[in-house]
Formats: sequence, structure tokens, C-alpha cells
Amino acid sequence: MNQLGRPLTRESLAEEFTRAGLRSGDSVILHSSLKSLGAVEGGAEAVVQALLDVIGETGHLLVPTFTYCLPIWNIPPFDVRNSKSRVGAITEAVRLHEGAVRSFHPTHSVAVIGPGRDSLVKNHLHATPLGVDCPFDRMRRLGAKILMLGTTQDTNSSLHLCEVLAKLPYVNVAFSDGQDFELAWFINEQGEIEYTPIYEVPGCSRGFRVVEGPLRRAGVLVDVHVGLAPSQLLDLENLIAAMLDLLRLDPVMLLCTNESCAICTKRRAYMKKVSA
Repeated sequence: MNQLGRPLTRESLAEEFTRAGLRSGDSVILHSSLKSLGAVEGGAEAVVQALLDVIGETGHLLVPTFTYCLPIWNIPPFDVRNSKSRVGAITEAVRLHEGAVRSFHPTHSVAVIGPGRDSLVKNHLHATPLGVDCPFDRMRRLGAKILMLGTTQDTNSSLHLCEVLAKLPYVNVAFSDGQDFELAWFINEQGEIEYTPIYEVPGCSRGFRVVEGPLRRAGVLVDVHVGLAPSQLLDLENLIAAMLDLLRLDPVMLLCTNESCAICTKRRAYMKKVSA
């Protein structure tokens, strides 16, 4: 909804995205909250189309379509064609878009629209979810921007990539005790259930907002508005460079301080152990 109280349209959203700093040819990683925008004529599909109008045929749009398909969490096996995204209406609209392809990964799949979509999603299962050579990492080669549309750094998956690139020892600590992986499951091409170990399991992101101040001061995070949604725009390569510096100084800064957090408490304890 705009400041005059009218619903946002595909055309007005395109104007807002351009004002926020997106351009033709951009490669964009999008994290989003549809409801934060206010009323949108055409809903999530209109938001997607407006973004595509701005970045054009040479641009790329990547969204997470995470499903977290782990039997320990009682989530059914991943089906690349039918498993719905669990991270918002806009991501689901991208997944269903006729121009999108989805990576095959049972916990952290992505959907991509753009001319390089196939190379961006290829063999995701052979990388770790958000580690080296995952689709987020491959977006670096395209000079990707990250748009946090109505959301904040606690939903920025690229910070998990930074944990891996910083070679933080705790990324090998999994949710399950006594192992360095989680077992995920998926439906293969024959319609049968298969299991695969998932290493470098992305953990909790509730503590990620701690980086917003340092990133603003460094000029890496720019606050923008789209509709009613306070949003953030970042350059992926600049984010990685800044985070590697920050994590060098404080390797546990991204771990939350909630004592009931199943993964962060375990990872903090591990870091104390390895640094003793």
C-alpha cells in the first residue's frame, strides 16, 4: 500500500524497486515478507512480476524455497516438483513461475529465474546447503544484490554462507547429538524414498540482527522502503568481505544467546572447547 492508502500494483512496485536501487540486468537474492508491503493488487505474483520487470530478461532472481525435509522433524520427504516452500508466499510464487527452475536439495532448495538459472541450481545436492558452490555462492559470480523485502538480517541466508566461508568450526556441529550431519530424505525419480546426509547444517539465525549496526556503519547495508515495508539492500560480495572481518574478530557473534536454543548453545560450547 502506498502512502495515499491505495493498494500497490505491479507498476507502482516496479517504481518502488527502482527507487530502492534495483536495475536492469541485476542478479537479486530476495528474502521477503508479503504482508509487510501492505495491500498488493495481484498478491505475491504481482510482486514477482514487478521485480522481473525491473531486472529484465538479462537479470536473475533467486529465492529460498526451503523445506527442511528431515525425518527427525517429522517433515515429509522432499519432492522437487510438489513440496511447497516453507519460507513465504513470494518464494512460493517464484517456485510456481513458468520461468523458474528449482534446485534439488531436500532441506535448502532455491528457485531461480533468469538466463543462467540452470547453472545456478545444478548439482545443489552435491554442495552443502548454504556452503561453498551452493546457489547463493554461485550468485557471487553475477555480482548479486540481496534485497531484504520487509524483513531483516535474521532471515538472510547468505550469513550462513559467511559462516562456512569463514571456516568456523561450529558449522560441523549438528542438531543431533554425537554426529556432524543430519539425515534428510527425498523422493527420487523412481518415486522411492532416499536418504542423504546433510553436512554444514545451517543453524539458528535468531542472533543475526547483531550485524546490522556494523554493516550500516560500513556502508554495506542500506536501508530502503518498498511500499509500507522497511527493507534492506546489500551487495553480496561486500557483505561477505565485511562478515569475514567481523567473524575473525568475534567467531561466535552470529550465535544467539537464548539458553533454550538447541543448536546455538551446543555450538558455543564447542567453540569454547576448541579454543581452550
